Amino acid sequence: MNQQEANRRMEEEIQFFPWFIQNYFRKKSGDQYSSITLYEYAKEYRRFLTWLIQEGFSSATELSEVTLAEFAALWPEDLEFYKAHLVKAPKILKESTQKRLEESEQSLPLRQNATVQRGITAVRSLFNYLAEAVDRTTGKPYLEHNMMRKVANVKDNKTMAERGAAIEKKLFLDEEALDFLDFVEHRYLETLESRQAITAFKKNQIRDLAIIGLFLGTGMRLSELVNMNVQDLDLAAGEARVYRKGGKWDMVVISSVAIEFLTEYLAQRNILYQPDENEPALFLTRYRGKAKRIAGGAVEAMVGKYSEAFKIKISPHKLRHSVATQLYTKTNSLVQVAEQLGQSGTSATTVYTHIAGKKKRDAMNDLWT
Repeated sequence: MNQQEANRRMEEEIQFFPWFIQNYFRKKSGDQYSSITLYEYAKEYRRFLTWLIQEGFSSATELSEVTLAEFAALWPEDLEFYKAHLVKAPKILKESTQKRLEESEQSLPLRQNATVQRGITAVRSLFNYLAEAVDRTTGKPYLEHNMMRKVANVKDNKTMAERGAAIEKKLFLDEEALDFLDFVEHRYLETLESRQAITAFKKNQIRDLAIIGLFLGTGMRLSELVNMNVQDLDLAAGEARVYRKGGKWDMVVISSVAIEFLTEYLAQRNILYQPDENEPALFLTRYRGKAKRIAGGAVEAMVGKYSEAFKIKISPHKLRHSVATQLYTKTNSLVQVAEQLGQSGTSATTVYTHIAGKKKRDAMNDLWT
């Protein structure tokens, strides 16, 4: 999903929200928050407002009717109750999968802690705003007390070492990353049988190699890649301009592993996809006879298709993990990893020390041999 589509969906969501939550979105949009992030938050607020009504914390019958006074009446115990609701709620599944599990009388899987934490983070952001924003009529904050400050985050139920071990199984490190690119370039075609699949692959191979190369050459997020425009690339300098999560522009270094693939793609982009002169998107697809920006879902499916044929099905996010782990192994610097990945601090990157630790131990074992 690109920023424009996310903004459209966000606007559709918030039109049903109370006025004070709509004000929150106006403020965050003005602060240039990512539309993708705000859309995810909007879904969390719909879930929260619905819960307030269902549990009797609000007398409203519509989401827009939930009042600020009802927010102010919430106590930490009530918000902990909501957190427990998120923890115990089943994972959102495809309708066919859910039906199959229910028919076989199997329990529906619960949400992962990271998903629950996203809901807590979203609600906390809203309460922070309401406790800081000043009402023009009264001259006082919308909320006198921020009860979400007393609600703790959801604890990760895995140690860093466990998380590192689980992630490492789905990483392409050292020569394997280069071998993956070589596989897509020279060997994937041999796995195809149907003429239709062969034709589609040949048409998009140059673009797909450039996409995978850019993932492995920068460690950028899926949303950052699909939202890139041609003018954001500076191959001569080996840099790219990306719109980071949180609504900030950043410059990211491109590894030499990606330059050749990107150069070839830019040379062939217009021939392969025949875009309009004013089409800015870097990566394109053709839909109903017209070139348009490739969607995140299409990129995710493409990476999954190639990686499954190569070794194990992974997501673009795992390619990001691969870059982070490889960079930490080479530099031993969490700060450098955080800067390359566009993260505000090093706390999110500490897992890579546990993945790279084994490589360091192997190096020491081989030190005198």
